[in-house]
Amino acid sequence: MAFAGQKSRNGKKSMNKQAASGTGVGAGYLLVAAVAGLLGGGASVLRQAGLMPDHGVWPVLEHIHAPLMLLFVVIPALVCGFSNLWLPRALRRAGMVLPALNIAGLGLVGVSGILAVVNGAQAPAILLWCVGLLCAVMTVLATIFDSRADTEQKLPFSPFVWGEMLASAVLLLTVPVLAAVMTHQLLSGAQGDILPLLDGFAEPVTLVTLLAGFGLVFEAGARASRFSEKPVITIMAATAAASVIIWTRGVFAHGLAASVQQPGTLTSPENAVLFASTLASVLLAGLWMAGTWRSRLSLRVPMLWGLGFLAVVSTGWVAQLMQGDGLHSALQLGAVYAAFCGLYLWRGENGGYWYPRSVAVLQFVLMAAATGLSFSPLSAAAQIWSGGLLGASLLCFVATMGISFMQNRKVTEGSAASAQPVLASSSEGTVQS
Repeated sequence: MAFAGQKSRNGKKSMNKQAASGTGVGAGYLLVAAVAGLLGGGASVLRQAGLMPDHGVWPVLEHIHAPLMLLFVVIPALVCGFSNLWLPRALRRAGMVLPALNIAGLGLVGVSGILAVVNGAQAPAILLWCVGLLCAVMTVLATIFDSRADTEQKLPFSPFVWGEMLASAVLLLTVPVLAAVMTHQLLSGAQGDILPLLDGFAEPVTLVTLLAGFGLVFEAGARASRFSEKPVITIMAATAAASVIIWTRGVFAHGLAASVQQPGTLTSPENAVLFASTLASVLLAGLWMAGTWRSRLSLRVPMLWGLGFLAVVSTGWVAQLMQGDGLHSALQLGAVYAAFCGLYLWRGENGGYWYPRSVAVLQFVLMAAATGLSFSPLSAAAQIWSGGLLGASLLCFVATMGISFMQNRKVTEGSAASAQPVLASSSEGTVQS
């Protein structure tokens, strides 16, 4: 009896340690994304305003702005960060499996980010990033598959879980291609600029943003909207499979850099992937709006960010159709909206903690104003205003999360019992005494 009790206590300690490890790793990935976003965003604002210094680390940041945002902001936040913070709770598990591999992935991604900022996006830094990211996505997929193997009751996956699983699968299939190209660069001793090679990796990142972003947006509307999950999952899975096959075939046939330098025809790998992503995003947005239209729309804070994601992506559709370009940048900016949607879902509905809604709404308003100015071809002064509004929006977010964590109060809601398992009580409920 005593041995059984000791074994039970050891098991609980192990589960708590595993959960704490996953939360810490998730927070670490979000910290990497936040630092990279501040550096890349600051360099972009200074460049547009004509105030970019010509010494120190700033010329390097200006040169690597695009890969910095793609590799160290979008993917660490949408895939690695939210998977560690949210996935165990969504799957009703204590934490992520393979914790050592998970921590190693975070360390490698962080070190590669430092190398990229100090020395530029050179092949060793990108190769290190590839190894770290493969560790991260293997942990995510292993956690999801392991949850289906050791539970008697096979609960259906939520849209968030499907989005993270498909995004991780896309990265698992495409990152080795990028790693092979970087390895060839190192072994051949080539000294050329690798940024054209990284531009060729923008299509998989666009696809990852689409899958993970819509997974979060559908999760935000899962409580209030009425939509069938089967069409959503089918569209996401078909788009992921077709786009990966088209992109990989184009890379092996023409090379990673050549895949973005072909004529603008639908048969080129870049445009074929963009067409598939555009079609999928239109269909998914239509399903989301149809489900929301049939139900009572509740404009909670996560829903506001979800609507912002759809608005930004819609702007990208229009720009893509009229100018032949724009979906890439729109989805990258939409990733920011999806990230904030996920953060407020994680802290509020998922975690059941209170946060000041008025400050969170103010953050969204400032972010929307900054986005509107950034899409307009205005003067340098307007671009400075856009950067200032963006900075104020980030300060509001820091204040919102700071107040929430300092007070650390749970909330209750009458409809919490009928909510889906992945969603806990809302931040707009009544604070417990």
